[in-house]
Amino acid sequence: MADCVSFEYRDDIDVVLVKAGAAAAGSDLRNPFKDACNLLREKSGASFFIDLTELKSISEDDSDWIKQHYIPLVKRSCAGRIILIVPEDDPRREKIDEEYGSLIGFFFASDYESAVKVLNDVDLKENDKGIKIAGKTRKQWRDNFSYVWFKYSIFPIAIAIIVILGLGIFNKSKNDVIIYSFGYLQLDETYLEKVMKDEGFKVPYFPSAVVVMPNQEGKKPTEYQYESASAFFMTMPDIVVSDGVTYGYYYSSFGVYPESYDRILKNLSEEARKHVEPVYMSAREAAEYTKKYNAWSGKGDPDVENNEQEVDDNTKAIIGLRLNDTDACKRLGYDVGWQKSDNRLIFSMYSKCSDRDKAEKALTALLNSAY
Repeated sequence: MADCVSFEYRDDIDVVLVKAGAAAAGSDLRNPFKDACNLLREKSGASFFIDLTELKSISEDDSDWIKQHYIPLVKRSCAGRIILIVPEDDPRREKIDEEYGSLIGFFFASDYESAVKVLNDVDLKENDKGIKIAGKTRKQWRDNFSYVWFKYSIFPIAIAIIVILGLGIFNKSKNDVIIYSFGYLQLDETYLEKVMKDEGFKVPYFPSAVVVMPNQEGKKPTEYQYESASAFFMTMPDIVVSDGVTYGYYYSSFGVYPESYDRILKNLSEEARKHVEPVYMSAREAAEYTKKYNAWSGKGDPDVENNEQEVDDNTKAIIGLRLNDTDACKRLGYDVGWQKSDNRLIFSMYSKCSDRDKAEKALTALLNSAY
């Protein structure tokens, strides 16, 4: 039965809600759940409510599918909080926690209203054993995180934050447009600053970070490079820019906004439109990028990765616009360091962009200004 599962986006609380009916199983469970995940990715940053009130049991095959295929899709969807709606004192809670708690973080809620409260941090208490994330209470996670964070990350992250503070990010006007460029590139922001000011942005900001990903040119990353590059996402940019080698490793940072990109393309000049094309990517491709990085950097466990099931979501979604004219990229102020690799630029609205209208306006002006 196709109506075993229903889902919708609730704009008022920025949540994708999926409800599993009592008879949901097999393709009638899996297909709508995948569709809900695609919607979740489109609404990047939205939280995910999964209502399991009516679904009393799940087959072993469906459980394996959730662990091996569905959870990786959700992880790549840029979801906010994941909240499972299961009645209080329901024995399934313990079983769900045992089956999936180590694979992905989630909260429990007894009904929809409780889920909304959890979303807004209302009635959350450190010692509330009824609310767990991946098998641990909030206090347990806080204690664990504090220890691991301090032990392994204090120095690189501190350096990255000092860089951000030193550049005065937090003094920028709320009316600014922020265009963050990262990859094996350098940016002279002079030209872009003029373009943005001509568009009415009083204090535009152009953070940039050099980051080296797997390549055939023998380029190696410098110490703390990745931490610094990641830290700049704290600025919550409107637009992100990367090169043809780097962008695939930052899949979750590129916003999936098909309607916005369509409007941008329609508003480009005839000459600009000749050199700009949509860029599409799937979760499966993103997983391959991750494997490639792990193999190159020596991170991850090859034996574990070889035994893992492949991510089966090959649904391609638009994640940005590629400027194929490398001379135009240079006119914009970009000097891409790749000599034998793809040195074209990909421009995208950030996945957590807070003002899409502003981002559309800025990106349209940016691309048009190259001609």
